Amino acid sequence: MRNLTDIESRNESFLKERNIHFAKVLMTENILSHHIFDATQSIDHFLKEEGIHDFDLQRSGEKAFIRVHLLTFKRDVIINTSVYKAAKRGDKRMWFGAEIIPVTSPNDIYLMIAKAGELFILNMSRIDIMSCCTTDLDNPIKRFMNNYSK
Repeated sequence: MRNLTDIESRNESFLKERNIHFAKVLMTENILSHHIFDATQSIDHFLKEEGIHDFDLQRSGEKAFIRVHLLTFKRDVIINTSVYKAAKRGDKRMWFGAEIIPVTSPNDIYLMIAKAGELFILNMSRIDIMSCCTTDLDNPIKRFMNNYSK
């Protein structure tokens, strides 16, 4: 993982101050072009701990889908994220879906946050979470953050 930019650091601090558990995914150019990324040990642990997905219960070679909310300032887009366990070595892999392409650039970092058994993702490189939460304008990120601890 690369060093965080100023906005990414502020976003991470904002979430930690509110005791919001999250995982991060660096969207490299290779990931965006091949539409798959490794579910690292930290991602695997996060998904299992939050009750989203347990790769250990998934058979090798099997692909499954989980419902995910892609949060932007304007929209909450429901997408089907694929979770895959490779047949030969059992590598654990994911892909959020083509819906992220218009709002993602190479080397952007995505946050994964779980609430009530559902997964929410947002681009922490492009979205100032604190500004979304403090603006007078209603938006999906503000609604999510305000309802997170309820």
